[in-house]
Amino acid sequence: MKKLLILIACLFLITGCKDVKLANGENAVVTFKEGAISSQDLYDALKKQYGGIEIANVIDKYLLTKTYETDEEETKTIEQQIKSIKENAKNSGTTFKNYLNLYYGLSDEDALKEYLTLNYKRTKYVEDYAKENVSDKQLKEYYESYIYGDVEASQILITVDVKESATDEEKSEAENKALESAKNIIKELKDGADFAELAKKYSKDEATKSNGGSLGKVNDGDIAEEALEALRNLKDGTYTTTPVKSSYGYHILYRTGMDEKKPLEDVKEKIIEKVAKEMTQEDGFAAKALVALREKNEMKFIDTYLEEQYNSGK
Repeated sequence: MKKLLILIACLFLITGCKDVKLANGENAVVTFKEGAISSQDLYDALKKQYGGIEIANVIDKYLLTKTYETDEEETKTIEQQIKSIKENAKNSGTTFKNYLNLYYGLSDEDALKEYLTLNYKRTKYVEDYAKENVSDKQLKEYYESYIYGDVEASQILITVDVKESATDEEKSEAENKALESAKNIIKELKDGADFAELAKKYSKDEATKSNGGSLGKVNDGDIAEEALEALRNLKDGTYTTTPVKSSYGYHILYRTGMDEKKPLEDVKEKIIEKVAKEMTQEDGFAAKALVALREKNEMKFIDTYLEEQYNSGK
């Protein structure tokens, strides 16, 4: 429908339908033996029905196309999304065209590509807008609350070994077995067993077990969040006395030491990324960012009806 609205606007504002003129000078889109329908008539009908829905799309496409040139990353992302949608259509047992119409209200692949491209550029702008609007206060608060030095640590990982097709009872049994194994390893540690030797014997983490479970120095993104949090709460030279559960299984963790955290300036970009991502998830933030884009470009409406429709929906 967006293409149709743009087409009608162009017909009305520029050429008309093959330059057929009515007596009042307006361009005609349909003529009859007696009378005709002008491009103004059609434009007025369409904007009343679809103007509020489409005007923001047309505005954003115009502004964002000027802001962001299509690059390789965008092209690959859109191609992958279209491929995925085609696979979904195939798996659902319907045609691609029917799938587009049913789930997206679109007519063909070109319309889908246009839709996905606009969403991609909108998302990119919202992310950039968030980064630009991270305040010094937010930076400082995040730094003080969530930035830590690297932790030197080791782990023994006990996985929950069960097939995806297993029954709930089988999954529960495997979960309990893994938890019990982890508890027994902790008992051995309390009885004086060496952590590194137990890691070599029991750990299911193939990347670290041969090194006695050594993780080296870790920080955000290096290991499971639950494990990292547990390490930060340990004292140097101690281990977790209860198994730490994550999506990987059960961890028994040993903390060797912890570095001082890096200066704010050294982690500033990382914090901006984190805080900005959180901001984009806030209700209404994306809409606020796009309104800011339009205002920044000094948008003014000539058509007061469309302006009312836009203002009622923003």
